[in-house]
Amino acid sequence: MKGDPEIHIALMEDNTFPIRILFVLACLNDSYAEYELCVLTQHLSPSEYRFDVVVCFEESGNLCGGNIPLQVLGIDVDCAPYNLSFEHTVNYLRQKLTAYDMIVSCQNVADIYPALEKLQWRPPLIEFVEFSNETRTAPKHFTSRFVVKSTASGKIISADQFESGVQTSETSFASEDEIVSAWRSVFEDVLSERCQAAKPSVFSSFIQGGFECSTHKRADGRRLDLIAATEHDTHVFGDYHQLRLHGITTVRDGLRWHLIEPLPGRFNWSTLLLMLSAAQSTRTQVIWDLMHYGWPDDLDIWSPGFVNRFANYAGEVARVIKAETDVIPFYCPINEISFLAWGGGEVAYLNPFGTERSFELKVQLARAAIAAMHAILAVEPRARFVHCEPVINIVAGSTDIGDRLKAEHARQAQFQAFDMISGSLWPQLGGQPHLLDITGVNYYSQNQWVLGGGAIRQSDDQYRAFRALLTEVYARYGRPVLVSETGIEGDGRASWFEMIAADVMAARKAGVPVEGLCLYPIIDHFGWDDDRDCPSGLMGNSFESGKRVEYGPLVDSIADFVEKRLR
Repeated sequence: MKGDPEIHIALMEDNTFPIRILFVLACLNDSYAEYELCVLTQHLSPSEYRFDVVVCFEESGNLCGGNIPLQVLGIDVDCAPYNLSFEHTVNYLRQKLTAYDMIVSCQNVADIYPALEKLQWRPPLIEFVEFSNETRTAPKHFTSRFVVKSTASGKIISADQFESGVQTSETSFASEDEIVSAWRSVFEDVLSERCQAAKPSVFSSFIQGGFECSTHKRADGRRLDLIAATEHDTHVFGDYHQLRLHGITTVRDGLRWHLIEPLPGRFNWSTLLLMLSAAQSTRTQVIWDLMHYGWPDDLDIWSPGFVNRFANYAGEVARVIKAETDVIPFYCPINEISFLAWGGGEVAYLNPFGTERSFELKVQLARAAIAAMHAILAVEPRARFVHCEPVINIVAGSTDIGDRLKAEHARQAQFQAFDMISGSLWPQLGGQPHLLDITGVNYYSQNQWVLGGGAIRQSDDQYRAFRALLTEVYARYGRPVLVSETGIEGDGRASWFEMIAADVMAARKAGVPVEGLCLYPIIDHFGWDDDRDCPSGLMGNSFESGKRVEYGPLVDSIADFVEKRLR
């Protein structure tokens, strides 16, 4: 939670979203594909199916304007590739495809297979061609179905065995209703063939609790310590035990670096040892945050010495934990590199209060995280790492091609920290693929917005279901996923959890290995800016009979999920 005031949202009652299907066209030319897409749009309910279009090539005389039939029907037609080279179009498609439940490639568009090649997970691909002989020369290793429209015979082929093993068949039609019926059958068959993810196995519990552990400084110079503010430091045994009663045996918790190493090389392990003792006595698995926005007072984060100091601290933490327990340790080296780089390097919201230095700070934090992981692995080669970053959706406020590209550029920045750690961006920092171990995603109600505008409401066509954001992260990196933070303030807590949990299970059904869901914060936190009591957790800041008061509706929702969905 970032200390924002309570945000009221209208949650969809059944958390159902339409099946999103992207038609990829080579060009706009009043083709068979455009005609049948118009038929589908007119006959299928938008609450059941949502169709979008991306066009890869601008044919002379066919501009992407608001008066083309597809856009008149309300279909979003993305012509951003008009301004892109083939290579950049492939990359643009790679970024776009994972937002959809399936892809329909039309007119033998050349860009689709190179884009799919770049993904670790791929949405099902249907290839829609005009003549059956086109299927014999097309690549087939990603294709789930061929749909063949023969203008000569007036037939759709959609489901028999082809020589390649790709399914096809022939169905005569004479009406729009039969076209719709044939396509609906194809959509349903393709979706039913998806393989769901394997049973979660990384963590001791799927539902997890995260303790707000921010230790940054505000603009007025005051350092926050949310662990102390919520009295988790003195009630850690009871807090872990209370969560265990709800089946929550994995938690995220924080080490307060400024208390552990107040001076260079001088360590006070009392706070860590107390938490380790609590974890062992309650058999709680902990993901340790090494830095949650804060660092010792004497340290300049912009200096080269910051990286070495953080790496040394991380290595010493690993030695203490290894000496105290034989379990495989989990670490989050630096929480939310992206948010800290923005808040501390761009808008001076929190330390180090920089402006126009966000990328520089992101690079510095990534260097420090990489160095810390190497220091930890030198002590404990079994160590696992969870990298927790916000997942967001940013869209353009218009259909203008330039606006679309600006919005997409801004949206893609969310992946820079992961890319630096894996070595695919700025490899000189020392990132390597194996260091991007578990991708943690932090998601709140304010994580989707219009570039230069306001929030995207869940009922808006531009809203992306959380399951699609999870899918994109997995498709990009192919690593296990943890929902490392999610929650909301007020009476919407139970409904928010149910929505997120349903999306998590939908993503798992589609093959995305989501390994856990961490409610954050698990204890009502205090506002960063005004110290107000924010009712956001499963447990509160008041006690009855030695236990924290619990929020009943969320208790019931968690119990129902564990009983019915995790069996």
